[in-house]
Amino acid sequence: MSFTPLRSRSRSLNAWFAARPDLFVSERSPRKSATWLVIAGLMVVVMLVVYLNPEATVETLGGRVRSGLAIAGAFFLPPAIFVASIVMFFVSARRWRVKGGGVLTNPVIHGVVAGFPLERATAALQRGSSDSAGVVAALKDVIEHRGDDRLLTIWTSDADRAMYIGVIRVAGKELWIDSEPTAVDPALFFDAKALDRTAMREQAGLGGR
Repeated sequence: MSFTPLRSRSRSLNAWFAARPDLFVSERSPRKSATWLVIAGLMVVVMLVVYLNPEATVETLGGRVRSGLAIAGAFFLPPAIFVASIVMFFVSARRWRVKGGGVLTNPVIHGVVAGFPLERATAALQRGSSDSAGVVAALKDVIEHRGDDRLLTIWTSDADRAMYIGVIRVAGKELWIDSEPTAVDPALFFDAKALDRTAMREQAGLGGR
């Protein structure tokens, strides 16, 4: 079965997760939701203080021409941030969970330059815990060739020993998932964050020699 490229709105696999309801379910993140609600609430308090006491606000900020930007900001930024917080509450507070399982997190994301053989790196990552040294070497190679042509992204659910490796192509301001992300065998599951840290330390050591 051929894979139809998916346009992504962020540097993540969200578009693919949404296209696979048989594997993943979307839910609201309590922590992110609470954060955006707190920010929105604070902006409401600021707006009340500013708009109920406009003269005092202007006087506090100086009331002079050179204070114009500060005064404009005091009246404009709180409602703008409030609206942005409400939008983020509905849009950004979403997270993905393995269907019937744990929450997916994104411990690894790296961009590479054009022409870098990223498929070779993803093949090494698929060998997982059976070749931890190979995984570190592949990640070091990716880090050494930093760029923004394509993005290597790894999503995991430790509770399910689930791991998905995806590649996102950057085409100007557009992001595309051109091929089906790959699932790593649960028996080969590895701590992606830990091995990525090891790769970054080793790469930094090589760069300092």
